[in-house]
Amino acid sequence: MKIFVVDDDPFALRLVSRQLATLGLTDVQTFEAAYKPLALLGTDVKAADVILLDLAMPDTDGMECIQQLARMQYRGSVIFLSGMDDGILQLASVLAQGLQLRVAGALKKPSTPEQLHALLDSIGAG
Repeated sequence: MKIFVVDDDPFALRLVSRQLATLGLTDVQTFEAAYKPLALLGTDVKAADVILLDLAMPDTDGMECIQQLARMQYRGSVIFLSGMDDGILQLASVLAQGLQLRVAGALKKPSTPEQLHALLDSIGAG
């Protein structure tokens, strides 16, 4: 299971990485900006099975990432990470699903290992 974690907050990246390691998931790449993982997926759309994506980043926001993933026909699962309110998370999920992306769910920051595990289990990755 190849996982990309995209979040501009270094603390959030470390936290999610540790949680994933605790769950036995070690094929994890972290990114503080969206341009690099999007470039990797642009050359190999199967470079990640799951993307944990922050919706609020300075270089490319989550909505732009969703649109780029759809253009690439990304077929892995997306999990949103955000401190935003539930309405924004629901809107992002509806947009992503409307663009034929597989949305496993959303995690409010900071997430707990149990919440992350439950979402990963729902897609067979936990």
